Amino acid sequence: MGSLKYLFSGVYASNGGIRLVFLPLCYVLLASPFVLFFLRLYRAEIKASGYFPSDYTAADIVPQLFLFLVTVLLATRSLSAIGKNDRKGRVQLYPYWVPGLRHWGNLVWGGEGWLKSVRESTFESIIAYSSAGAKHNVIVSGPLLDQLLENTDSLDEAELGKWVVVRNAFGLSPKAKDKYLELRPEISKTFDAELFKGKQMSHLISQALTTLSQSLPDLITFNSSIVDQMPWERVAVFELTDGTDEVEADLFALINEFFCSVIIPPIVGDHLPENYQLLASDLATFNQSFYALAMGFPRLFPIPGLPGASLARKRLSQHLMTFLDELSNPPVKRVVQDDESMSGEEDTDAEAPTPLTALNELFAKHEVPYEASAAITLELLHRVVSQAVPLAFWTLLHIYSASSSTAAKLQDTEISPLIRIRGETKDWADAFQPPSIHPRFPSPPSISFQSPDEALSASSFPYLRSCISEAKRLYSSSSTTVKVIKPITLTETESIRPGVEEKWSLDVGSYVDIGLSRTLINSSSADYLLPKEFKPDRFLNSPPVFKSSSDVSEDLTTALALSLVAGVTQLWDIAAAPKKTLVDTWYEVQAAMPGAEEADKKNEKPKEPKERKVGSWVIPKGVDSAYIKVPSGDLKVRIRRREGLDGPKTMRKGK
Repeated sequence: MGSLKYLFSGVYASNGGIRLVFLPLCYVLLASPFVLFFLRLYRAEIKASGYFPSDYTAADIVPQLFLFLVTVLLATRSLSAIGKNDRKGRVQLYPYWVPGLRHWGNLVWGGEGWLKSVRESTFESIIAYSSAGAKHNVIVSGPLLDQLLENTDSLDEAELGKWVVVRNAFGLSPKAKDKYLELRPEISKTFDAELFKGKQMSHLISQALTTLSQSLPDLITFNSSIVDQMPWERVAVFELTDGTDEVEADLFALINEFFCSVIIPPIVGDHLPENYQLLASDLATFNQSFYALAMGFPRLFPIPGLPGASLARKRLSQHLMTFLDELSNPPVKRVVQDDESMSGEEDTDAEAPTPLTALNELFAKHEVPYEASAAITLELLHRVVSQAVPLAFWTLLHIYSASSSTAAKLQDTEISPLIRIRGETKDWADAFQPPSIHPRFPSPPSISFQSPDEALSASSFPYLRSCISEAKRLYSSSSTTVKVIKPITLTETESIRPGVEEKWSLDVGSYVDIGLSRTLINSSSADYLLPKEFKPDRFLNSPPVFKSSSDVSEDLTTALALSLVAGVTQLWDIAAAPKKTLVDTWYEVQAAMPGAEEADKKNEKPKEPKERKVGSWVIPKGVDSAYIKVPSGDLKVRIRRREGLDGPKTMRKGK
């Protein structure tokens, strides 16, 4: 199968028949082992054999059936290819083999690979396929895609994005469908006003930068005791590899847990993250199996990760319902007597306005049930976290891997991406070495960020923004689909015949796969040189082929990712961890056994210093998630504090 993302598009963006029978068939498949067991138990196959003629043999019918199928398939392919020349100006369907299903099987089983082969086999800027009766247009020209998105009055979000995802993935009850669709425009306005636009977005970035200044120096504390470690260190399962100067940890788990502690409190307050320790981990688990959840599969359906993601969604929903209930009905504040002192525990997050406070007021105004409110809140948190965290991860990974010693040799005299970014952001993200209180106990490095306007300005830090744009190009996995509700005509000047315009008319009722169009353009060698490689300076002097996404949350998530990447590169050195052999694992097990240390002391012999192993970077495969791909497995890295930092600016001025 291509991927769950393309199965999702094939099922929920096709005709009503497939949508109607798909989930019942999944339940039948899940129950089939038990059904077969009982059929065998009661010898149903013997009873059924009496209904067939005794002289029936498979050899009689199979050749005839095979000949019939070949004839039908060849005839269908020929007729669908001939029909391409009809109605000039209308986007024609790509030839297909199977009548009825048409390209449904190609999309589900071929996925992106099939779409790329279609793109390479045609000179058209718009290609169309039919997913069991529903026509889908895929645009493989950046200017045409921009031209389409300017016709906002002629487009409407497809049902799979407007309702199917919210119902299946986020758990919104079908009973709340009408009320949700009625309130959806008002909910979007609240999202924009309180989070994604204007002063509120700038205020949220400012809060995130303050948190980064305080906690980023403690990204790694180098404490061997799990009690003394920060929450993100415990999740990353790290081990000390060079005294207290270096640790080995899983990079994605570390970035996800740490970054969520920066992103989420400004949105929901401190109470929820403090009382729900698994919040960041559950959001990551949910996102990794997003399309499996969006399909609506039963929880025990045999898909890796689905049971864990279902449990994570259940925990998220329960905690959010409890939290929203506390916001709506805050505990009665106890009157403090004159001879008492307040401990601070009497205050609640309901007293501190957050974007979620305004959203909860909207829920209360329209009497939205807590279960539905929790699903909408989960959608909001997921929308921010599932973009910012993977984007920051992939950008950091490629910056450090491209700046490794091996890569630097290949670049000859070029400055590595890490050094360029440190130089570009040093005035905004000022990392410095505070004076030590005692010579034996040096203070850890610190960092201070300047105005949040720099993070939001499109003209600041061009090289770092180029790296982030390149990460988006490589790892975008959106499945955004819109429906044409009014006639649209797109025009493009032919490259072979200058001055001659080619026109395409999009049928009313057909779909346009915006997400798939961006994926095909981003991976096209006609638009990008070496499209499979990460080139940090690709967008330094040239803009992307198409304009930025129309998603209003993109400015916020880009600014958040930029802030984290700038801070991490200023304070930390990250290298690839060497791959452990079976012998290394065996030695570690022996060292961890009781009495191993005493035995080593008795048999103590002068040992030659071991040669330090150096790891090589291996970029993990990206797996489709809601917006940005996530790594398919763990990525072990070694992290050290950056050395050679200057003192605070006040001390530097006094020199």
